[in-house]
Amino acid sequence: MRKLPKVLAALVASAFALSAFGAVGAQAADPRKNELQFSIFMQDGQVRLTPKEIIVISQPNNPSTGYTVKATVKGKKKSVKLTKGFYSSDANPTGAVGAGGTTYWGLKALKPGIAYVKVTTTAPSGEVASTERLKVIVMEDRK
Repeated sequence: MRKLPKVLAALVASAFALSAFGAVGAQAADPRKNELQFSIFMQDGQVRLTPKEIIVISQPNNPSTGYTVKATVKGKKKSVKLTKGFYSSDANPTGAVGAGGTTYWGLKALKPGIAYVKVTTTAPSGEVASTERLKVIVMEDRK
């Protein structure tokens, strides 16, 4: 899997940094202006996208505890492209050891079909601690 393109990664990192400090309010992108549209979430559910739309999936975690998170795609895999996840630690002004963070994955809709993204959190013992599933419906782009 490829990493997020540098421009997209910079945009996503900036959005997360600003939102972490409360500088960004909830505002919808204007599709008439071809603005990028992002949704940031990870919970069981579904999302409908058209080709070329990109969302960011996030899962809070703390690698210092030994827990790992992994995202996989099932179903019509060629409908979407999932990037390799990247971890970002939370702001830690006190310098506390073991402060957590969040792992992010970019998901781009490619062509019509239904895919499923599964994010699994695994304990150091190998036991699955939690699993979230997201149904991704990529619809035809009817411009």
